[in-house]
Amino acid sequence: MAPRRGGHRAEVADEAVASVTILVNPARADAARLASETVEWLERRHHVAQLLRLAPADRAEGKVPAGELSGADLSGADLAVSLGGDGTFLRLVPLAYRARVPVLGVNFGRLGYLLEVEPSALFETVERALSGDASTEDRLLLAVTVRGGLTAAAGDDRSLEGDGVVCGPGERWWVALNEMVVEKTVPGHMVALATAVDSEEFLSYKADGVVVASPTGSTAYNLSAGGPVLAPALPAMVMTPVAPHLAIDRSLVLRADQEASVRVLPPRPAVLVVDGREAGRLSPGAEVVCRVAPGWLQVVTSSDRGFAGPLRRALTRGARE
Repeated sequence: MAPRRGGHRAEVADEAVASVTILVNPARADAARLASETVEWLERRHHVAQLLRLAPADRAEGKVPAGELSGADLSGADLAVSLGGDGTFLRLVPLAYRARVPVLGVNFGRLGYLLEVEPSALFETVERALSGDASTEDRLLLAVTVRGGLTAAAGDDRSLEGDGVVCGPGERWWVALNEMVVEKTVPGHMVALATAVDSEEFLSYKADGVVVASPTGSTAYNLSAGGPVLAPALPAMVMTPVAPHLAIDRSLVLRADQEASVRVLPPRPAVLVVDGREAGRLSPGAEVVCRVAPGWLQVVTSSDRGFAGPLRRALTRGARE
């Protein structure tokens, strides 16, 4: 299933009163300050503002508080706003996708490739979004399911419940804007992984891991592992091995209607990471299946933009820093 191409106008709120949910990373004082100012600004205009805060422990020792954001519900919201870096934005993605709410990311991070809107442009962009006059881009998402032994990670549960489309009712699955990674758990030791395409055996690796990335995520871990950059609107995904030993190290670009899977071979377990956060430990024999998710994520931008310019700025900024 191919995503719609971006560059259209957001259809956010038809009425004068709108509901906006804001997720802020309070570890950044500038983001916390802007969050408070934004709530006041919205309420002065008689809009409804819901403020969600990442708990401080999210930054401490890499731990995430149990259940954080798991019960958050964006149903009825007209717009979701992320104030932080790429990580904060990625925390908002499953909530916004589940509620079919457009998302707007404000860049307080180091690179912020996912986030085009600068803090100084927030009020103007929100106003345009709520009036239906903002430009948006539709981003393809990945649906990640697990067959076999998975021990769920402690902390915030980003998984969604199956509805019979991606997986069976009551089963859990994950949505990824960037990528899913099956990787080693033991430092200094590779993990054995067998890959398949549309249930047909492909290549087996002894490697640090295997990445399956969306076009948006092709500029993240996939790029670091030597994979290609895909244009954001391309209906595709890319599978890339990470540091394979004595094996073909080339990436494989798949159509959006295909399925990629990664199975953990004995003797060592692996870990499943979805958009930078551990989803759980995988026992030998477990298989992770990756498809294009139904629907798309609508991302609000400050203006119509091309692909090469933002990518160039993000890559060169990273080189300078």
